[in-house]
Amino acid sequence: MVVMLIHRIGPRVSIRECLAGNSLGTSISKRKISVFQGVSETLIHIHSASSLPWVVLIPLGTILLRTVTTLPLSVWQRKRIVKQQELRKLVQAIPPVTKLRLAASTASRSENSITSSGSATGELPNGGSTARSRTLTPEQITLLAVKETRKRQKRLFAKYNVQMWKNAVLPLVQMPLWVTLSMGIRSLTEKRLLETNTGQLLNSIVPPTLDLSLPLEPLPMLVPLILGSLALINVEYNGKALSSTRASNAGIVLATDEHSRAAQGMASILNISRFGCIFMMGISSQAPLLLSLYWISSQLYSFTQNLILNWLWPYER
Repeated sequence: MVVMLIHRIGPRVSIRECLAGNSLGTSISKRKISVFQGVSETLIHIHSASSLPWVVLIPLGTILLRTVTTLPLSVWQRKRIVKQQELRKLVQAIPPVTKLRLAASTASRSENSITSSGSATGELPNGGSTARSRTLTPEQITLLAVKETRKRQKRLFAKYNVQMWKNAVLPLVQMPLWVTLSMGIRSLTEKRLLETNTGQLLNSIVPPTLDLSLPLEPLPMLVPLILGSLALINVEYNGKALSSTRASNAGIVLATDEHSRAAQGMASILNISRFGCIFMMGISSQAPLLLSLYWISSQLYSFTQNLILNWLWPYER
């Protein structure tokens, strides 16, 4: 009975150990938030050292940071995608040739396995002929052609150093950077943050005592409309650029299959992106003005960047 009671009660845990566990959890949470606090403290130091207003510092900082970090990756990715599209045009001729060869080899095997009298030369134990066991169905021929195309495309991409996995580098850098800066600015505006302008030009545009930690109260829908419009323009422009071809750029209208997998996948991505624009508009209506200013600056930079990249390295299927 005593042994069973000890097993049920288990080892005693002291109050110090409980407090130590709580302090450990608190320290871990503080470490997670320390990154965002570091961003806000860095912005405060830059603001005090440069004496720039917040409405000027955030857009300039966004332009400088994205030019240093994401712009080289965007150029690298655009060049790689253009090269991948050029190589895909070479691979597109492989499936028809592979299907013809497989069909011809299947037909020759079936003819060689049948005698002049029309009877099969060999029978399997279960009653099936060897010709049937060697004959490929149209579905199998299509599957083998697709596998062969993927293998050759993978080898071709590796030869020119444009592997598909490299396309994930830019999102893996851009998304954490955007989240970190957004949370850093959000932690900066947890307390009241007033804008104190010294220039006459800014005083005529921005009120001298504007509270940047709150939404724009005089015009509550102005910031969401600007942000949503820029985000939607980016989505539509990128969708048009990704679906453009040489014929469409030359003014030739071609019939498109809207029920194909590629068309349906692109339509789904665009619809999700459009819904994200609407969702961002709702968030920006309640977000601090300084945070919305960062989002607007980032969207405007993305649109300008896409225009320049599409002009230098057009994406054509």
